[in-house]
Amino acid sequence: MRALGWTLTIGAVAASIALTGLAASAAVTGPTSRAQYPAVPDRLYGVAAISANDVWTVGLYPTGSLALNWNGSTWTEYETTTGYFNGVAASGADDVWAVGGTNWFSPTQPLAQHWNGRTWTTVATANPAGGGYFNAVAATSPSNAWAVGVVAPGGPGVPAVTKPLIEHWNGKTWTIQNVQNPPNGGLLNAVAATSPFDVWAVGWTGPNSADGQTLIEHWNGENWTRLPSPNLSGASQSFLKGVTAISGDNAWAVGAAIVGNVEHTLTMDWNGETWTIVPSPTPGGDDSLQGVTFSWTHNIWAFGYTNPTRCGGGPNCQTLIEHWNSNTGRWKVIPSPDPPSEYLNLLEAGSAVSRTNIWAVGTTDYNSTLIVHWNGTSWS
Repeated sequence: MRALGWTLTIGAVAASIALTGLAASAAVTGPTSRAQYPAVPDRLYGVAAISANDVWTVGLYPTGSLALNWNGSTWTEYETTTGYFNGVAASGADDVWAVGGTNWFSPTQPLAQHWNGRTWTTVATANPAGGGYFNAVAATSPSNAWAVGVVAPGGPGVPAVTKPLIEHWNGKTWTIQNVQNPPNGGLLNAVAATSPFDVWAVGWTGPNSADGQTLIEHWNGENWTRLPSPNLSGASQSFLKGVTAISGDNAWAVGAAIVGNVEHTLTMDWNGETWTIVPSPTPGGDDSLQGVTFSWTHNIWAFGYTNPTRCGGGPNCQTLIEHWNSNTGRWKVIPSPDPPSEYLNLLEAGSAVSRTNIWAVGTTDYNSTLIVHWNGTSWS
């Protein structure tokens, strides 16, 4: 499953079984208004905060894709009976993209839907030969967006040999981009852009996650180029699952690495010349980071969960939030909320309006959505 790395836990199996209906027509069954912080069925994978009164988060129901919008006081729910969403991005209130795939299993094709300020519309994508799906999207303007993912015969519920997929939106059409395929395959899990000439895509190499090493691709306005990326010393595998870009010489990527039989958090920083691993806490001795965002030039937040190799068959997974501030020069674990759960609370992604208004999203037990908020003092 996406974002579970190399571990198929008991809960992941149950969640996968629940997704057998994720392929149908594109009818929108919403909107439905709910009180703040709703726990609706299933899970959220991406969030894009446009303003204090306009936040989008996306994911899936057991029967189709899901989008929620925050207007400052309530959440409005939009459900379709098509596929699932893995990521969301916006260049403005009337330019929002949600991306994913048409089927969690097989066959699958990339899925992109667009919000124009009034309605969601499915937009045709360039479907790669052999199928595929998107994991993430970034947008800098109505005529410039990037979606990244994987070319594969099946969706996240079907392990297979894969290769990276990047598509570009020019305001009229989505087109597949020329990207070098690592010798043993791989995938892209996240994308971030500061301009049409500075885009980062990150993921891992290998025919499956158990063989992974970090993978970083960069767009300079003309070409996609794979740049050297470090792997955690002593780790058998290293993965990048989230990326955020502040400027041309300031970007962060996060993920996890296997050391022994457990996961360690992995964070790295781009200084304009090289990517360098920055030590980060693994407070429980088995922790993974899934997403990252910035609320200020040197104010970085990373989101994930504890016990990724054990939950469902050992200690419960719980939310993990880490914060980087250049004044301290180190990552610090910040207390994060965990609603009642059977075995798992997981944060997949975050997005910031300001230093005092940040959102993070995920799931509880893969049965209900999880939304948490930072007010400048604490997460709730």
